[in-house]
Amino acid sequence: MSTPSFTDAELDDFLNRMLEAERAGARALVVFLGDFPRNGSAWKTLRRVHESEAHNCAQLGEQLKRRGRDYSHATGEFYAKAVAVEGRRQRIEFLLRGLGWAVREFNLAVPRIDDPAIRSTLGDMRDTHTRSIAACTAVARALGD
Repeated sequence: MSTPSFTDAELDDFLNRMLEAERAGARALVVFLGDFPRNGSAWKTLRRVHESEAHNCAQLGEQLKRRGRDYSHATGEFYAKAVAVEGRRQRIEFLLRGLGWAVREFNLAVPRIDDPAIRSTLGDMRDTHTRSIAACTAVARALGD
C-alpha cells in the first residue's frame, strides 16, 4: 500500500516546521562557532554546516513562496535546547541528533510529496544533512572525551 500524499495544508505545515528547525540549527551553529578557534579545522567544518543550514532555510522559504504560502519566521525549539548544552563535544553530539532527526523527517516526507520541485529540494537537503553528519562526527571524534 502506498503512502498517502500530503494535503496542501499538511505540506505547508511540514515545510514551515522544517524551516523553523533549519533556522534553529543555523542559529545554534553561530553560537557553537564561538567555542572553536576562528579558521581552525573544526571551525571551518562547522561554518560549512552553518552555511548549509542557512541555505536550506532559503530553499524552504522559496518553496513556500512558490506555493503562494506564507512562511514562518519562528525559530524551532532545537535552538534553545542546543545552546543550553555545555561542552564542545556535547554540543556537537546534540547537533548530530538534530541532523539525524531531519534526515528521518525528510525520508518520511519525500514519498508523500507530489510536487517534483519540492521532492528534489528535500532530497538535496537530506543529502546535505547526511554529509553534515559525517563532517560533524569527524569533529566530535577529534575532540575526544
